[in-house]
Amino acid sequence: MSVQPIPIHTARVVRLPGRRRPLELVKTFCQSLGLASILLVMNYGDLLGGGADVRMHVPYALTGICMAQLADIFLLALLLFAVFVPLQRARFYPFARLALAILLPVYVLYRDQYLVQFAVEDGLLPFLSVLWAVLLLLLYFRFNLWYRRLMRLGDAMGVFLFVFALCSIAQLVWVMLWRPGPQQLTATWSGPATGAHAVAASTAGPQPRAHAKLVWIVFDELSYDQVFEHRAHDLALPNFDALRGQSTLFTDARPVGLKTVRIIPSLLTGHTVDDLRFGFDNRFRVHYEGVRGWHPVTGRQTVFGDAEQAGWRTAAVGWYNPYCTLYGDALGDCYFMNLDRIDGLMSQRDSVWRNTFSPLQQMVREVKAPARADRDICTYDVRQRYKTNVDLNREALEELGRDQADLVFLHMAVPHSPNIWSRAEDDYTQFCDSSYLDNLALADRMLGAFLQQLEASPRWKDTTLIVQGDHSWRMFLWDWLPAWTDEDDAASRNGFDPRPAVLIHLPGQSRPATDAAPWPILNVHTVVEQTLHGQPVQY
Repeated sequence: MSVQPIPIHTARVVRLPGRRRPLELVKTFCQSLGLASILLVMNYGDLLGGGADVRMHVPYALTGICMAQLADIFLLALLLFAVFVPLQRARFYPFARLALAILLPVYVLYRDQYLVQFAVEDGLLPFLSVLWAVLLLLLYFRFNLWYRRLMRLGDAMGVFLFVFALCSIAQLVWVMLWRPGPQQLTATWSGPATGAHAVAASTAGPQPRAHAKLVWIVFDELSYDQVFEHRAHDLALPNFDALRGQSTLFTDARPVGLKTVRIIPSLLTGHTVDDLRFGFDNRFRVHYEGVRGWHPVTGRQTVFGDAEQAGWRTAAVGWYNPYCTLYGDALGDCYFMNLDRIDGLMSQRDSVWRNTFSPLQQMVREVKAPARADRDICTYDVRQRYKTNVDLNREALEELGRDQADLVFLHMAVPHSPNIWSRAEDDYTQFCDSSYLDNLALADRMLGAFLQQLEASPRWKDTTLIVQGDHSWRMFLWDWLPAWTDEDDAASRNGFDPRPAVLIHLPGQSRPATDAAPWPILNVHTVVEQTLHGQPVQY
């Protein structure tokens, strides 16, 4: 019997079971890398595009943070790759693929839900998840041709995600190259602290300063309504009350905005800032309301520069904005700190290993216990803010204790959320269980310590003291977060009141006064300028 040869054009290449072509493996890894990058984008999204919003608010370089973010992307990609490769060989892969098509988009939306606010605010995420699952099941069992087309579209999206991953990785590497400006400056005239906060083994410091003094304290998110007009009946604020008894209280202060990053430059320059840019070279430019073009701002363009020209010594201790970098050319003493977490449970003071491990551990918690995962983030925030506040409070007290600067600007991180004080324990808390009212009690306690230092100085009789909020309590930013408590809910029953608290004590003032006229807080800049130039203060 003769054997007929198989025509060449009909021969097929037989693939050995369990073997995959290298290009298919490369494709699977690229898809895994793209999926990992989109799953983790909420952790590093603020670092993309140069990361200006992060760079402007951190005291240290971001090299370790970016390394940890890159490690997370590649580790998660390898894990997904290790799951997908054997799964694609399995006989039940068509059903596994259907399950992945149902679950992965839902999980991506859950992880990145804060980029899609409607899914959070209106509770649409569960509804959209069920709708998506029903649609896919219907296509799979009744309209299989459309299902296969949808899967091909999904494969095509994998290419887009891979490109997104490459762009993200390149941008993270770029941010690694950034170097921050100075976090601390020390003037030649600065000496050791005196009084209760003196440095223990200090030698003789400079001679007592005989010069008028202006202390300007900004308590971030200090609400006039909550401190004075509708104070909770069980909230005691003795130091605010004491200062009110020897100051002018502005009962209708008008804010210049709702964002600290714009409000502080507005107060320091005297012009309303409606936009800003922080360059990779740490240069600061702003756009003034109603004025064309971008304007560079350094300390010379602020009250600090005006103070130096008038012969005043300047100092600043602040949170959130990098005061030493932005205004250091007109500051003698300066200290800046902000240890708030970077998205993804990362901290600048933690090791690269810990910053790599924590976000991945958080992803596991989100699957096992979503409610606990949210609380863990809140607790982490509390502990980081505690470290920031203790550090800033110590530096502020030491600056006041030295009593060598003439213009002292203090920007404190309370009562801004997260809430780090417990009135019940009369101490800091390490857990996510306190309210805005607790932070007000902490602000009052800090004010009392500042007043003790100021009133003990021989210069108190010549001191102008300004205590204010940069904006009011923005409850609409916090009322949907895990940190929101029943006490917050009760305190916010009257709705948002935009008025920040503003108190001004003039030298020798011993009686309270009230200004009930509409008063833009930008007028604080005018008060400072009048004081610096020895002019009578006019409200």
